Amino acid sequence: MKNLKLICLSLLIIPSLLIAGGHKLEEQNLKVVDIFWENILTNPKIAMDLIHEDFEFEFMGICTICKKYNKTTYESTWLNKVIPEVLPNGIKLNITNKIAGGDMVVFTIEGEAEGINGEYNNNYAMVMRLKDKKIIFFQEYMSDLLAETRLHKKKIVDIN
Repeated sequence: MKNLKLICLSLLIIPSLLIAGGHKLEEQNLKVVDIFWENILTNPKIAMDLIHEDFEFEFMGICTICKKYNKTTYESTWLNKVIPEVLPNGIKLNITNKIAGGDMVVFTIEGEAEGINGEYNNNYAMVMRLKDKKIIFFQEYMSDLLAETRLHKKKIVDIN
């Protein structure tokens, strides 16, 4: 009877500990991504320290700047060339939602900017995977049509 009580007690305690451990990981991952977004535009050195050596970034969609980058090219090309060329006055990012599950974190963000061809107020879903307390994978989803028309002076043409 004593062993049965211990088994029943274990069946109640172990899942609770596992759930609590999962929440701690999610909270930790949210904190890493929060720090990343607080610093990526103003203090990129702090943000880049949160990126894993095997980092992969992809600006999703079908557009001129929709490409894949690694850790080195994310900083040298994406942050220091691509973004300043298409958003010479920068961009304001307003975080609207945060979701974490396991090793994944998703932020939804509303952007406010003036592109080279007009107002560029795009909405984003930033999908990130973390490994060893660092961001290893990042896909940025947005309206590629808005990116093409506001950042590259492309025009929409009706097809008859």
